[in-house]
Amino acid sequence: MESIFTDRTLTVKPDGRIDTSNASEVKKELFELVDEHKPEKIIVDAEKLEYISSVGLRVVLKLKKTVDDTSIINASPEIYDIFDMTGFTDIIEVKKAFREISVEGCEVIGKGGNGTVYRLDGDTIVKLYGENESFDDIKREISYSKTAFVFGIPTAISFDIVKCGSCYGIVFELINADTLANRICAEPEKFDEYSMKYSAIVKKLHDTEADTSIFANIKGLYNKWIDELSGTYTPDERSILHEVINSTPDSSGIIHGDIHPKNIMVQDDELLFIDMADLSYGHHIFDYAGIALTHILAKPYVKQMFGIEADTAEKLYNNMINANFSGRTDREIEKIKSVILGYAGIKYALSPAISKTQDLGLNKLIIKKAKEQIIPNAKRLIGAIDF
Repeated sequence: MESIFTDRTLTVKPDGRIDTSNASEVKKELFELVDEHKPEKIIVDAEKLEYISSVGLRVVLKLKKTVDDTSIINASPEIYDIFDMTGFTDIIEVKKAFREISVEGCEVIGKGGNGTVYRLDGDTIVKLYGENESFDDIKREISYSKTAFVFGIPTAISFDIVKCGSCYGIVFELINADTLANRICAEPEKFDEYSMKYSAIVKKLHDTEADTSIFANIKGLYNKWIDELSGTYTPDERSILHEVINSTPDSSGIIHGDIHPKNIMVQDDELLFIDMADLSYGHHIFDYAGIALTHILAKPYVKQMFGIEADTAEKLYNNMINANFSGRTDREIEKIKSVILGYAGIKYALSPAISKTQDLGLNKLIIKKAKEQIIPNAKRLIGAIDF
């Protein structure tokens, strides 16, 4: 049996089958290694394990009792099912092996700060993360996506985590779907219809009560980003930003965190959210601020980011505000837009902390503008939200 011992961790790689014919030998070999190294952690790499019987499971159970920090990785679907059906997955951590895929020659549907979305085939897409993305963040996105689906949020059905070279990705079912951005460009005559659906799906999201034990509080995230910029903004500047954020009314509606026409797919004329990694809960001002930032404040870059014209993006935003705040007077609507743009400015000021891979030259321009224009005018936002 192949084994590696490093950093007080013993990794063992059983090969073939573990059943009545060889379980005693496997057990003897395993515990000789345990006695020799006295590990604090044991990893059973099941990549080459073809079958394990009940006697083999008892060997694993004894390992767990001997060294509590024992886990199994790279289990094939068949091996995982054995552990799962016998209840072992409630006793010991068992991780499935990841299906290997290739995106060579696949159509790129969209590209964001933490990954690229490819069309795998007529039925599925994959969001492929960069090599430096945290695996915990990837697991969180698939968990959030499934939770949102159960809550009734229109979102793509997520399947499994896969590997592509040294990168991980999430596979989603999207049959003959296209991004909202592409549809708006291809079918300009349907702009009003898509605009109404865009507004409705955002309102549906915000009207859905989040499970606050699963999602993070958006105000907490903003306060964390402010604190991370302690070497960038002065204590007084950060104090103003904290005050604005903490004065925001509390809410338990779901917040997407990155709504734009490339993070919404159109399938059979239904709009579906994708890119659910940043889901949180809080006041809808935070999502509208993000939309205003990308649709209004970032006008020079809209075509590059989304493939739609800046005027089209602005019209989408204005239609959304008018639809989702219907019944308000023109004066009230203008006030709402003013407050949203103020919060958009704050998100812009915090983007060096939000987007860790952002260009350093751009960060310098953002910080300069934040210090000269955004933060000095931010106090007007304190207590300004009455919608």
